[in-house]
Order: sequence, then C-alpha cells, then structure tokens
Amino acid sequence: MAQDSAWSDMEQADRQRRPFLESIFNDREFKLKPGDYEPQMRQIVALNEQALALCAEARGELSKQGRNLKLGRQALSAYKNNSFD
Repeated sequence: MAQDSAWSDMEQADRQRRPFLESIFNDREFKLKPGDYEPQMRQIVALNEQALALCAEARGELSKQGRNLKLGRQALSAYKNNSFD
C-alpha cells in the first residue's frame, strides 16, 4: 500500500494490524518459544521499516511541493503588484 501511495488504505490496515500484533505477543505459544517466530518477526520489522521509509519519502515530497506552491504564490503576487495593467 505504501508503494502505491494508498495512504488511507494503509492507515486502515495499520489500525487492524495493531490488535493482531498484540494478539501474537500475548499468545501462549509465542511466550513459550519466541525464537520459533524469529523469521516472521524479522519480516514484520523489515516491512515496517520499508513502509516507514516510503512514508518519510512521501512526506518530504509533499513538503517540497508545498514550498514550490508557496513560491509560486509569491511570484504571482509580485507579478500582480508590479503589473502596469
């Protein structure tokens, strides 16, 4: 979802993910043998880090677009103020 910039879908999936993860950590088998779940936990962490990186990248792009929009507005305002129409 993060790769597709489906942020609202990702937010909804995150709300569903939290109780699921809590259930895993509270599971009796997991508590008895947490090492048995290490590959799955590593995959969860890796996917989470990847999603966070994509979110940070998208946030940076939005910030850049906001700055460009502000500069555009300032240029338009300057043009209007200095126009001899």
